[in-house]
Amino acid sequence: ATAHHASHTRRAFGQQLTGLIALPVLGSLATSGHAAASPKLVAPSEEHPHAATYMAFASDVDGIWTQPSSENAGLARVRADLIDVAKAIGTYEPVKMFVLSDADKATAQALLNQASKANPDIHQRYRSAAAGVGGVELIVSPNGFNDYWTRDTAPVFAKDTANGNQLTAVQFNFNGWGNANSQSPDAPASSNQTKTAVFYQPYANDQKIAAAIAARHSAKLVRSSLTLEGGALEWDGEGCAIVTASSVLHPNRNPQLFDLGTSGKQVTAAKLKPTAKATVEAELKRVLGVSKVIWLTGTAVFPAVDVDEETDITNGHVDFYAKFLAPGVVAYAFDPHDATGEKTITARHKQELTGQTDAKGRTLKLVPLLTPDNYGAGLSRSQKANFA
Repeated sequence: ATAHHASHTRRAFGQQLTGLIALPVLGSLATSGHAAASPKLVAPSEEHPHAATYMAFASDVDGIWTQPSSENAGLARVRADLIDVAKAIGTYEPVKMFVLSDADKATAQALLNQASKANPDIHQRYRSAAAGVGGVELIVSPNGFNDYWTRDTAPVFAKDTANGNQLTAVQFNFNGWGNANSQSPDAPASSNQTKTAVFYQPYANDQKIAAAIAARHSAKLVRSSLTLEGGALEWDGEGCAIVTASSVLHPNRNPQLFDLGTSGKQVTAAKLKPTAKATVEAELKRVLGVSKVIWLTGTAVFPAVDVDEETDITNGHVDFYAKFLAPGVVAYAFDPHDATGEKTITARHKQELTGQTDAKGRTLKLVPLLTPDNYGAGLSRSQKANFA
């Protein structure tokens, strides 16, 4: 992969601190033997019971995870932290973790068998779980993925309420966080060059994950007309969703929502169509059962972004800014001290959420998550900005 500025990406957060990256599978859903009716999909919220959680074990095959540096924890630490996350979840529910090779499986198994230096208590709780509860299954999947970020690459599970709650997996056409349209020389020839960051990494295998997971559960695969990632969506399971305009309404993912000016294949101007938001809302209703979408601005909106200012490869995923704690209750990130450099962004989001109602007509109860005003020594600016 082409080298990129780790200090200017949310990718750095995974390299530096390692986040929770997992995709939950819905609990058992009934099916019906009757002739299929027109689908009516509903995606339960994430706190509903899970049959399992999917993860992936980081690899350096594509040069994504590198040796330790001042900005990068390195592959060994990333792997150890991922296994700690798997153990923490696996104490309570099954975890299915993809690994790329038998060698990687052996490495992952060794980490499962021993306590990490960072979190020995997690290992103790995992080992003490009741028989038949949870556990971590390692699944060898050669060329099964590029990056471990299944939160973004795996499908969103829904149930088809018009057809006996048939399990359905929604694929959102992952394109490498817009890298299909990067200005990088490594991007595909079809790139419209609207991804300004120099960050680039392979993603062809990540595009296979949604279908592979759907097949493992005999789930019907539904392909969305939108290109986005799991982290770009937040929903309450009762008809309300929150998204950021900067991520969803971007020509590096969804150029069909814009009137484009081009020079050859390169987009030189992009004007959002008046119908763009309505198009997104209709599609989220079709695939998630959403009847109301709350729009946050997010980070810098295209084209007001350049290589030095694009601090976020996701273009401002909502999962960094807002989270339903329950229907009608939203936690939101707020940085009144500008400790992360996102005071303006988070203040704007607070204003945009204030007074909002959900699909049921409830005024949202807002719970601020305040960033520390002083992180102390040892954290770079990018680590502070990516603190989740």
